[in-house]
Amino acid sequence: MSAGPTPTRRLRSRFRGSSLNKPSKSPSIDLFVLIAEALKGKTILVTGTTGFLGKSIVEKTLRAIPEVGRINLAIRASARRPAAERLEREVLSSPAFKRLKDELGEEAFARLAAEKLSVLEIDLGTDGLGLTEAGRAELARCDIVIHSAAAVEFDNPADLSAQTNLLGAARMVNTVRETGKRPHLVHISTAYVGGLIRGLVREEMPLDPGLNWRHEAAVLAGLRNPVEEESRRPEVLRKLRREARSKVGPAGTPAMARATERLREK
Repeated sequence: MSAGPTPTRRLRSRFRGSSLNKPSKSPSIDLFVLIAEALKGKTILVTGTTGFLGKSIVEKTLRAIPEVGRINLAIRASARRPAAERLEREVLSSPAFKRLKDELGEEAFARLAAEKLSVLEIDLGTDGLGLTEAGRAELARCDIVIHSAAAVEFDNPADLSAQTNLLGAARMVNTVRETGKRPHLVHISTAYVGGLIRGLVREEMPLDPGLNWRHEAAVLAGLRNPVEEESRRPEVLRKLRREARSKVGPAGTPAMARATERLREK
């Protein structure tokens, strides 16, 4: 009778097709085995899990490292759906999880998700991340924080993008520090931060952009009120209503009002 696959072989099969499935400089140590062992039993917080990158992080971890302790998904409730429903509809129903569902079957996948995944409601636009006491306690239990949340809409007002991409990251760091814990913190920039750079981009220290980010954030915040007032001038609103009417046609007053407000916000 032949022996079954060794733990190392099982781990290797989980990472097959990944860039991690390459030999390390030390032939006796495989990188993917080290990663799997390091994450075994750990509690991880992942932000941005309704985005394409965050979903991939969660799926890869569940599929390749089922021995992970728990994964907290930072999801904020929307106007229409509570956070738990967004987890089901916007994350777990994603095609990103098809491979894992095919491998396990729907019922086993549902059991794995219930066992390993939980929602932590976080608001990156609020100091303290809008956490409840229970939420802060859960954050303090995290061994690893992977911050991948970002606003990637190109036409977002600059101050709103800064609230998430700049100040949101700072709030995450500060709130983690306030718990008194020191988890391993990974910050992932947006997919577009590299611009037109091609090939390998080494993140070598010091990673100093040469800007005072606090000053830049303050300038953006200071510009909002004058721009807001300008957008509400009667002549500006009349122009926006005409533009909205040309787009929505005879859809009715509520539709035109919503279209006008979207144009004004832009």
